[in-house]
Amino acid sequence: MRRFISFGTLGSRIYITFTVMIFATIFIMQLVAFRFTLTTVRNSTLETNQAMLGQLTRQIDSYIQGMEKIASAVLENPELQRLLEGDGIEGDRSAVETMLAHYIQARDDISEILIFPPGGSVISSDPDMEINPWTDYTLRPWYVKALAAEGKTVVSGSYVQNLVRGQYSWVVSLSRQINTRHRASTPGILLVDLKFNRIQELCQSMVIGKKGYNFVIDEQGNYVFHPTQQLVYSDLKNEPIDRIINLVEDSERITYSDGERYFMVDTSPLTGWHMVSVLRSDDIITEWRNVQAGYAIIGLVLFLIVGIATNTVTLGITKPIRQLQETMKSVDTGDFQLVGRIRATDEIQELAREYDIMVTRIRELMQENIQEQELKRKSDLKALQAQINPHFLYNTLDSIIWMGEMQQNSAVVLMTSALARLFRISISKGRELISIKDEIDHVQSYLTIEEMRYRNKFDYVIDVDPGLYEFEILKITLQPLVENAIYHGIKEIDEKGRISIRGRKEDETIVFTVQDNGRGMAPEQLRLLNSALQHPFMEQGRHARGGMGVGIRNVHARLRLYFGEDFGISCRSRRGEGTTITIVFPARKGDSAV
Repeated sequence: MRRFISFGTLGSRIYITFTVMIFATIFIMQLVAFRFTLTTVRNSTLETNQAMLGQLTRQIDSYIQGMEKIASAVLENPELQRLLEGDGIEGDRSAVETMLAHYIQARDDISEILIFPPGGSVISSDPDMEINPWTDYTLRPWYVKALAAEGKTVVSGSYVQNLVRGQYSWVVSLSRQINTRHRASTPGILLVDLKFNRIQELCQSMVIGKKGYNFVIDEQGNYVFHPTQQLVYSDLKNEPIDRIINLVEDSERITYSDGERYFMVDTSPLTGWHMVSVLRSDDIITEWRNVQAGYAIIGLVLFLIVGIATNTVTLGITKPIRQLQETMKSVDTGDFQLVGRIRATDEIQELAREYDIMVTRIRELMQENIQEQELKRKSDLKALQAQINPHFLYNTLDSIIWMGEMQQNSAVVLMTSALARLFRISISKGRELISIKDEIDHVQSYLTIEEMRYRNKFDYVIDVDPGLYEFEILKITLQPLVENAIYHGIKEIDEKGRISIRGRKEDETIVFTVQDNGRGMAPEQLRLLNSALQHPFMEQGRHARGGMGVGIRNVHARLRLYFGEDFGISCRSRRGEGTTITIVFPARKGDSAV
């Protein structure tokens, strides 16, 4: 006992030193952890709120786009076109009024739909509706802006609509210049007044906490929607609009705080509106007293546990332990060194022996795991192919071809023929590697079907040297990339698309490129995709976002699995200019060669 309590002994030094250090550490950790918890929870809540705000912006944009589609449907009505061109027949005006009434009855968020022909009477859903005689709608901002927009939809801010006698409603208006098919002059303006109920529902559904709320302002800082609209317009409630506008212009900041409230802003690319989210600080973390008490209890328990554990330490750090420690550090680097024979006590020698056994076993397990994973991936790929019943596919092919012949339709015959070729290529080989000719035929059949499906949406060119046809390629390598080019590139653009598939031989490798002139990818999206290609066997959700990344990543993983890590896929893309996918694999021939 005397030797233990003496400060000169190793045990007493460890006990006293550790006691003081642990007490100070626990105290400091309590303060740091408390502050860290506050900061972490606040940042996490703000990030969640920012994500919800972005979702709110997308939903409001989607809602406005839906209203634009309704406006387009109204303008394309043949009775309305004849009526505005002066070629209308009896009953056309009644048919148009009935159509407008149906839209208003079907949508509870539409206040009114009005058509203003030049020099003619206003067309509405109610034949008995009267326009206030003292109002000149041609001077209204929505009318003037619609004329200046030349056929594009104009979205107004919120205001009280008083055009119709006896109606005074808060609305947001969509106005658009009317163009007919046979007259160059502008025959009028279409006005769609929207109620606030749908915008209010969207704003209220994206709120964190009991006191948080969202509101919308336009580019000039005027209110489009506020949950307390009357209070705002009566100056009984104010928002820091100037600060919010500055936050929009400052790309380095995402939040503005006035102490009790946090303001976040997201701007709609469609309308130019600013969606503002307000989060109260007391909604971020509640029940702080319980949190403080919990930290105090945890600190006390830790101090007692550490004190007891420290009291059990008898001997200090010795050379064998340090040697063992240094050897164990090799595990971090993946070296897995062995300790071997060591001069120490029986306990430490036993620990070293057990460590050597563990490291040896880990080496064996790692090697076995690598082999098992590679076999599993190949088995999964073969199992996926085995799920297709050849007899069922052949019966399906015969039925498809018979239906095409019975229809006596060239388009149907062409499509069924392409489908037949595509299915036969998919099941004609019982292996993963096929000839390049078969793969080109597969892609040709797929493009034939997609070209007929989208009706002149795109054209394509396949430029592959016939001398490459006898070389091998992994089955279904090009088709997923062509599918990505159609669905994630060309489908999203208005002009006609073009897909180019080219193949060439470079030394001992074969290089294919699949190029499109579609919408392309943003820099961040391209960065995420290239990052995913660097780790093709990791969990997909960590690196790939969206179907395009998954398809390319799967083909890349299969190429590297069969040919090695020196081969695979690379991607180049630019927003608005298209995407180019490059595939590299070894040039070799096999039993599948033509």
